[in-house]
Amino acid sequence: MKILVVGADGAVAGALIVALAESGHEIVATYSEEVAGENRGAVESKPGVTFVELDCADSSAVDAFAREYMGFDGAVYANMYFQMEDLGSFDVAQWNLSLAHNLTAPMQLFSGYPSLLNDGASIAIVTSTEAFRGSFRAAAYAATKAAAHNLVMTLANNLGARGIRANAVAPGWIGGVMDTDEVFKMSRGITPLGRLGSPSEVADVIEFLLSPKAGFVSGSVITVDGGYTGVDTISKFEAESTPEGD
Repeated sequence: MKILVVGADGAVAGALIVALAESGHEIVATYSEEVAGENRGAVESKPGVTFVELDCADSSAVDAFAREYMGFDGAVYANMYFQMEDLGSFDVAQWNLSLAHNLTAPMQLFSGYPSLLNDGASIAIVTSTEAFRGSFRAAAYAATKAAAHNLVMTLANNLGARGIRANAVAPGWIGGVMDTDEVFKMSRGITPLGRLGSPSEVADVIEFLLSPKAGFVSGSVITVDGGYTGVDTISKFEAESTPEGD
């Protein structure tokens, strides 16, 4: 299979590229100028991987890329933009960057260029469990990830006649990817499995969605979070602070 991975800079995308390359797939992986080549060390020895620089916030660059690279059997949009926001103010430029990276670019790629994907291809967009919750100081990120869940349903509707499937993967707290040790510690305490996920565990789910084994899965969001989004933290606190038998 020929597979496109957009946003090869991240840990999840890196793990996915390694897995796909080891399975013998041909891969085109895009990266951004700001963090160019972060994952190259993990995959540079793998055959069949081509790196292409792409700024997903630049619609002209996305257009040029989609006109040059086409005929993919699978496509993964793992590019993302995240910045903590200042309370009491609204940064329009930051909001627009979030929209461009997290929502506009995948819509442009997967809706505007019929030749990009072969009939029967599979799309996977990497989102976040932030999409299921109201945010604290990351409104743009959470809102665009929630919108991406709607986007995969729309893509599934519009591309289904060509046999193209579209799904989202929403990771929870993933080790080595997000935030501080203190936040990691708190997330372990909330997550029922009691640990962080690994990039490869998210990559395994994406690889499944790209495969024929997921041939009737489309328009869905698969959560990879160790049970995190199923927890009511207040209820958990109440249960743990109430003596048994009461």
